[in-house]
Amino acid sequence: MNARRLTTFATLCCVLPGLAAAACSRTINVPVAPHGMAIVVKHGKAAGVMPDMLDELGDKYGCKFTFPVVPRARLEMLFRASDADVIVLSTRSPERDLSGTFVPVFKYRAVLVGVKPIDPSVQSVDTLLKNTDLRIAVVRGFDYGPAYRKLLEPAQAARVQYANDLNDLMRRMQANIADVTILPYSSAYNTIVEDPRLSGLDGQLSISALEDVPWQDAGFYVSTRTLLPADQAVLIDMLGNDEIGKRFLKSLSKVIPPAVLNLTAKRH
Repeated sequence: MNARRLTTFATLCCVLPGLAAAACSRTINVPVAPHGMAIVVKHGKAAGVMPDMLDELGDKYGCKFTFPVVPRARLEMLFRASDADVIVLSTRSPERDLSGTFVPVFKYRAVLVGVKPIDPSVQSVDTLLKNTDLRIAVVRGFDYGPAYRKLLEPAQAARVQYANDLNDLMRRMQANIADVTILPYSSAYNTIVEDPRLSGLDGQLSISALEDVPWQDAGFYVSTRTLLPADQAVLIDMLGNDEIGKRFLKSLSKVIPPAVLNLTAKRH
């Protein structure tokens, strides 16, 4: 555990001795949106690597989870509005820290993905923005760190298109409405594989790392607003286990080619 998370966990355990080993007091609400093979929505219900893993862990720790499916952009709103107990596959941000405790699980990297060869001079978000020939698209609600957030500033409204989800984003690129995006490559790959309308698009994509979008922590946010301290302690203990990242990446490796996964994620 990192220092902040360890302090939070230790405080909860001291205030409520013995509760960290107890079961959750109620069903834990985990809103999700489609996210490649990690979260797959079929017939309105969430499935995939992440829900399956949480259900399995819940049986061990005495916690039951529910996974309502919502648009990606609503996840942030629900968490801030105290309508979500846990956010999965999340990155750390100052805004989310106001509502919960971040539990890192693995490291990931977003890269520049284009539907045509990318100019080698585009080495950062700043140089991307200076290249006005490139039409940029992003998924509303995604956040890949400080440099990425420059794309979301009001001053860039004329430069940046907002897609509703990954399928919308990839269809924009396929239709030549957008030229580039920034996201983990596995997210693009999985979306293409899952959507027959995008067949063959993966062979047209070019990939380039950006200097100011490095490897970052990803994991869970556990709400400090909606959950009792005892439930927070149980969830932090469960989700912060060192084996979680290993199990998650191992499960992903069964459905994502290693060459694709290695561009996107690695152990914490």
